[in-house]
Amino acid sequence: MKFKLIFIISILFILILSFSSAKIVYRDAPTINFTPSEEAIEIGNNLNISENDMDDMLAKGFKVIRYNDTLTIAKQMYYAQIALAKSGGKTDFLLIQQKIDELTNLKKIAFLASDELKALELAINQTKSVDLSPALEIYAQAKESFDSERYETALTLIDKTYEKISELEAFDTQLKAFYEATSTSLINFLKQRWKVILIFLTVIILSSILTYNSIIIFSLKNKLNDLETRKDSIRKLIAKTQKEYFEDGKLSETTYKTRVTKYAELIRDINRQIPLLREELEIRLKKRKRI
Repeated sequence: MKFKLIFIISILFILILSFSSAKIVYRDAPTINFTPSEEAIEIGNNLNISENDMDDMLAKGFKVIRYNDTLTIAKQMYYAQIALAKSGGKTDFLLIQQKIDELTNLKKIAFLASDELKALELAINQTKSVDLSPALEIYAQAKESFDSERYETALTLIDKTYEKISELEAFDTQLKAFYEATSTSLINFLKQRWKVILIFLTVIILSSILTYNSIIIFSLKNKLNDLETRKDSIRKLIAKTQKEYFEDGKLSETTYKTRVTKYAELIRDINRQIPLLREELEIRLKKRKRI
């Protein structure tokens, strides 16, 4: 009797387990009053895993607009296939599984892009001696692509950023090597030919002094000639004004006095400048004779 009781309990336990395994485990699936296929159960479980993955991504700060859109499409396709199965139609879960695979890959590359961006940022912060402006522009594009959930593009731009950093570091190394080689060559050149260079510089300096002094002398002579010419022109204007006033009567007394006063001021200013220029000219001429 005891054996029969144990046997009946065991049969009931097996039936309960069979009934439980026949249920669809996808948490958002609609209530279904039929026994789904093993494939339908597996797809439902995979969708449930995908939704858990989305919760994980949200918890870690990822944007999931793209992920959620794909998941929503997969769920709608799944519900359609379940409805078809319920009505006795032939089901096909291949496209749904492809969407699930796409979600799995999307999560994978999202975490990969996140890790790569962090590593790249660390590399950028550790590079101090190189101007990374061109590389930082590509890095900014990579971050923008990541924030827009374009993870594939972000990974490509991350690789390009590393390439640009390598180029900049290589160029900086070459430039430093060039400067070092140039400096060494220059120092050796100066050591070997310092006497010749000293003589050459002395000649250049003396030539510059002579040339500069001659230029100043030439300029002073031109200024003196210009002032003398202006003074003669003003004297002629004074004579013309006197003739128009005294002989021709063309000017009023006020106009006459105004013109004469102005001309006299110009001549006084010229007479003040001429002695100063002559004095400077004499000094320059004496200096040239000494040289």
